[in-house]
Amino acid sequence: MAERTWVKNLKPGTELDEVYVVRTRELRKRRGGGNYLAVTLGDSTGEVSSLAWEQADGLAKVCEPGAVVRIGGHVQQYQGRTQVVFRRAEPVDGEDIDPSLFVRSSSVDADLLWRKMQELIGAMEDADLRQLLFRTFSDPEVETRFRVAPAAKTMHHAFRSGLLEHTMSAAGAGMALARHYHLHQDLVLAGILLHDLGKIWELEAKNSIEYTDDGRLIGHLALETLYVDRVIGELENFPEEMRRQLLHILLSHHGEYAYGSPRRPKTPEAMLVHMVDNLDARLSGMFEAIEQDGDSDQAWSGFSRMLERNVYRRRP
Repeated sequence: MAERTWVKNLKPGTELDEVYVVRTRELRKRRGGGNYLAVTLGDSTGEVSSLAWEQADGLAKVCEPGAVVRIGGHVQQYQGRTQVVFRRAEPVDGEDIDPSLFVRSSSVDADLLWRKMQELIGAMEDADLRQLLFRTFSDPEVETRFRVAPAAKTMHHAFRSGLLEHTMSAAGAGMALARHYHLHQDLVLAGILLHDLGKIWELEAKNSIEYTDDGRLIGHLALETLYVDRVIGELENFPEEMRRQLLHILLSHHGEYAYGSPRRPKTPEAMLVHMVDNLDARLSGMFEAIEQDGDSDQAWSGFSRMLERNVYRRRP
C-alpha cells in the first residue's frame, strides 16, 4: 500500500492523488465569467486551501462539506502558503473510510484526563456539588460522549477529546485563580467542569466535526442547563441558592450577549469561569497558529480567524 500523503507533508511542485475530507465549499464567480470552486480539504494533520478552475459546478456536487473524496491535481505555493489545484474529485465508499484519518485526537491521553477529573470531583468539600458532578459524569451516555467530544467545530480544541482537554486545562487555571481571589472553589470547579457539557450533544465527530440538529436548534448552553437542572431536581435537598448560582454560571459563560450568552456574568465565580474559558480557548488558538506550519522558519503564522490576527511564531 502506498504511503499516505498527509496535508502537513504536501510539497509544492508535486502531483497529488489522495483521499481527504471536504471541510468547506464555495462556488465563486470568475472575472471573465463562469464559476470556480474553492474548497478546504483536510485530514487529521491539518487543512489546505484548494481550487478547481474547470468543471467547477460538477465538482461542487461531489465536494459536499463532510464528504470524503479522492482528489487528483497538483500542489503549488501561493503567497507563501501551500495550495492544491485539483482537476478531479471522486466520492469514496463509506466502507473504505477510516474516520481517524480525518479528525485528529488530543495529544493528551483521554484516560489520564478522565482520571484526573474524577480525582478533582472526589476531593470537593461541598457534598451537594460533589454529588451533582458524580451523578452527571457517571451517566454512561455522558461519559461515553464526553471522553471523545471536540470542544468546537473549528475555533479551539477542534479535535477528538478536545472538550476533555479544554475542560481540564481550564479547571487547573480556574482552581488556582479561585484560591487567589478567595472565591468558592467548588462552585468554580463545578462551573468549569459543566460549562461546555452541552457540546457532547451539540457536536459530533465522524469524518469531520459537524453540528447536530440539537446543536443548531438549541445550542450547548441551553442543552447543558436543561440537563444539569434535571439532575439537580433528582437530588435530595440540593440548596436553591447553589442551584441558582451554578445555572447562572452555565448561562453566562460566553460573557456577552453578542457572543450568544443569554446572561452576562453577575457573580465573581461566573466572571472567573467566563474569563478562564476565554483564556484557555484563546491561548489554544495561539498555539494552533504557531504550530500550523510545523518546523517552518517563518516568523509569522497565517491569519487566525479565531484571533483575528497573525501570530508571531518565534519564542524567546
